[in-house]
This record gives sequence, C-alpha cells and structure tokens, in this order.
Amino acid sequence: MSIVQFFRILLARRWMILAIMLSCVTVALAVGSQLPRRYPASARIMLDVIKPDPVTGQMIAGTILRTYTRTQTELIQDYRVVGEVVDKLGFTSNPAIISQWQAETGGVGDMRRWAAERIIAGTEAQMIGNSNILEITYTSPNPTISKNVAAMLREAYIDATLRFRTDAAARNAEWYREQAEKERRALVAAEAKKSEFEKANNIVVTPGGVDPENAKLDALQQALLAARSSVSQAQFSSQMAVNNSGSVDALTSQLAQVNDQIKQAGDLYGTAHPSYKALITRRETLQSEIARATAKARAVGGGVGSYTQASYAQLEADYEAQKQRVMAMQTQLSKLAELQREVAMLQARYDKAVQRAADLRLEADVSESGLVVLGDVVGSNTPTFPNMPLIGVLSLMFGLLLGVVVALLSELMARRVRGVEDLAFAGKVPVLAVIADGRRRRAGGLIRRIFGRFGPQHSNANWQPAQ
Repeated sequence: MSIVQFFRILLARRWMILAIMLSCVTVALAVGSQLPRRYPASARIMLDVIKPDPVTGQMIAGTILRTYTRTQTELIQDYRVVGEVVDKLGFTSNPAIISQWQAETGGVGDMRRWAAERIIAGTEAQMIGNSNILEITYTSPNPTISKNVAAMLREAYIDATLRFRTDAAARNAEWYREQAEKERRALVAAEAKKSEFEKANNIVVTPGGVDPENAKLDALQQALLAARSSVSQAQFSSQMAVNNSGSVDALTSQLAQVNDQIKQAGDLYGTAHPSYKALITRRETLQSEIARATAKARAVGGGVGSYTQASYAQLEADYEAQKQRVMAMQTQLSKLAELQREVAMLQARYDKAVQRAADLRLEADVSESGLVVLGDVVGSNTPTFPNMPLIGVLSLMFGLLLGVVVALLSELMARRVRGVEDLAFAGKVPVLAVIADGRRRRAGGLIRRIFGRFGPQHSNANWQPAQ
C-alpha cells in the first residue's frame, strides 16, 4: 500500500474517523467529569541539620544525612503520626466519615486505622531539590480538608519528632540511672571491704589513699639523705678548723719533743728511772691537752658537728627499722593497693554513669525539635485531577489513531478500487487510460501530485485522460 492509497482511504472514510474521534473525546470528557476532584495542599519544613545539638553538641554527619532525610519522609506517613491527625480532626466522631467507613468495611475493623490509611494514601513527602527543605503534600476531594490535613500533618510530625527524641533520651537516662545505682552499691561494698581489711591488719590510710607506713619510710629516707649531706659538710669544716688551729699545732710539736726525750731517757737511764717516768707523765698531759684543743677547734669549725653525727646515726637506725617493718607488711600492703584500685575503678564508673544520666535527663527536657516551619499551608481551589485539557488532548489523539486503524481494517475487509494503483493491483493488467470525473478530479489530482512520488512507478505514469 502506497502513501497515495493510504490517504485515499483516509479521505474516503473521513467521516468514520471523525465520528470515532469525537466519540472518544466525548466519552473521555464525560468520564473525566464524573471522576472525583483532587485538590492538593502543601506545607514546608526546614530540617535544621547543620546546627549542632544544644545539649550534646553533636551534628549529623554528611555520610548519614541521606538516610536521615529518608527516615524523616517515611516518618510523616507513619501510623503514629497520622493517627494523631485523625484524632485532632475528629474523624472518628464525624457522622459522614463514620457512614463512609461502615459502607466500605461493614463496620468491621479499627476506624482510626482505616481513616489513617486513607490519609496516608493521599500524603506525599519529599525533599526539595538539593536543599534541606521537606515538603508535605496532601490531596483530597475537598480543598479545605486538604489544607487542614496538611497543617495537622506538619504539626503532628514536629510533635512526634520531639517526642521520639525526648522519649529515647528519657529511656536512656533511666537506664543509666539504674546502672549508676548498681555501681553505687558495688562501690559501697568495695569501700566496706577495704575498711574491714584496714582494721583487721591495723593499717591506717590517709584520705588521699596514701599508706602511712610507706609515707613514713619515704620521709625517713629523705631525711637520711639530707643528714648525710649535713654530716659530710660538718666533718669537712671540723677537720679544716683542726688543721688551722695554732694551739693544736704547738701542743703537737711539744708532744713530738717529749716523745724524743722519752726515747733518749729510756736508752740512757732505763724505764725505771724517775726522769723517764716524769717524761711519761708529761706526755700523757700533752695528749690530754691536744684532745681538748682538737675538740675545741672542731666545735668552733663544725658548729654542731657532734649533734649532726648523733642525729644521722639516729635517723639511719630509724630508717632501717621502718624499712624492716614495711617489708614485713608487704603482703598486706599489696592487698590493700588492690582494694584501693578496685574502689577507684568503681568510683570512676559511678561518676561516668551519673554524669551521662544527668546529660540525658537534660536532653529529655529540651523543647527544640530541630525543625523550622516555613510559611503557611499553600492550597489551591483548582483541582489537579482530573486534568480536563490533558484528557481532551489525549482522547483526541487516541480517537484519531483508533479511527485510522478502524478505517484501514474496514478497507482491508471490503477492498474497493479508489485509484489507478488499486485497479492495476486488482486486475493484474496495465492501465491504459483513466476516464476522470471532472467534479472529483481536483482532489484526486492534488493527492497524487503531493504523494505520487512516494508510490510505485508504473509504465503508464504519463497517462492522459480520454477525450
């Protein structure tokens, strides 16, 4: 079938195509006029996800922001949120809605859930572009109801978000409070056990947790080191004073002379001679004077050297005694240190649990939901469905297509000769001449002149009308 034949069929059956097209448009518009109108209303909320939490200071990480926004859009269509809208609008006590529920369900089931499911079916929530603005849209047959439900959905969503947050914080705070109570009881028991051990072993621990015995040993060690330094300094000063004393030097010289005389007297007279015995007595006297002079010089040079020496000896004795005592108590002290570490650990855990419980109680009392209401609810008195202009255009296109198909099928079922091409095809012989009707020649000639170049070429292409 050539294009010329195709358009001849359309031209011949144009009234059928027009009737089918007008029928489709009429039916579509009639059906569309009977469909329930849908009026949308939208409310917007800004998710303040960039601002840190006023209590914890935490922010939503960029990696989980997409999941967070997806969760918020799903939360708006949750039954717990929509159920509050049903209650606030009084749907369960509205006679018209009750009648509709009974007509659809026969009065079986939960009416509140049925109404919530109707609202969920007409609710849509989505993020606007790449912003953090969430748009809630509700569509219903009544524009006033659409605006009221959209406003209630936004309000219920904000309340639910804050309630979920505070409820979770309150539950966590209660859990931490219970843990803190457990840690407190364990801490009291550990402290009682430590006190009993100290009493049983006669150990006294200072409030800072320091063992007095070890503290005393450390103090004695420090004092002993200081005493050693003091004694060494005093001994040096005393020796210098003795070396620089003139009286000691003179007495030492006299003692050396007496020793020489005693040696000579012993060689000349013997040890029994009175002169020898007198020199012995003289030497003893000089030795006594030298000792007194030396002591005096040391006292002047070393100050309290003798007292420092005595103090050092006493400190050293006290240190050794305390050292032996601490070593004897090493087992008890190790056990005490273990008990002290246990008490410190339980104290740290208790303090942490108490602090966390306090933070969560503070978070449970906040009234900031992190959501900002943007403007009023926007509604429209023009229904978005059914879209009558769109229905008209689509039905017109569908009717035209259907009319063309029906026209072609009708032509194929009852084929007729409408031109030279049809006659050549039906007779299987060449067409020598065409006797044209003057009244119809103009339209046929126009179609052939326009589309003839697309059709098959015949040997009689240059035919002339018969005279």
